[in-house]
Amino acid sequence: MNHQTCFSTEQQKVRYEMRNEIETILKESHIDRTKFHEASKKYYDKIIRTLYYTYCDYKKYPAIQTAYMWTRFRDHLKMTELIKTDWDDWEQYIGKLDMLIPENAPTKCYYLLVDGGWVYEGILLEIKKVLLKYPISMDDFYLFPKDYSWLINHCDDGGCMYRVWK
Repeated sequence: MNHQTCFSTEQQKVRYEMRNEIETILKESHIDRTKFHEASKKYYDKIIRTLYYTYCDYKKYPAIQTAYMWTRFRDHLKMTELIKTDWDDWEQYIGKLDMLIPENAPTKCYYLLVDGGWVYEGILLEIKKVLLKYPISMDDFYLFPKDYSWLINHCDDGGCMYRVWK
């Protein structure tokens, strides 16, 4: 079953509101769509499945869900220290994403998975521009390279972000 089929009508409405909000950010901020754009829906399922099976305990949680995915992370993952936000420092907080990206990161293009299951891809500079305008009410997001070698999770519930890897 495709992960998207598990959404109720109300959840679908909220999902599209999230997507529409990001589209508004792209237009208002004049984001270059060659440097940040929605990933092809043709690859959504593959991207989300690969991410889920790389970082989540799929034996314990076999149903792929993007909401609160961090609660399904495997126990043995390595993790950086938390970077916290008090929500008034959002610009500084998003600026600290650079601190979580490994120095030897092999890619300049990343995936961004936002709550509601929307997948985007782009360069870090443009992703940060979007996240700066990203409504805090949109909850969690995940930033990861296309080789899935690490994952940065922003957790709305804890007001923090961190990087995990195997």
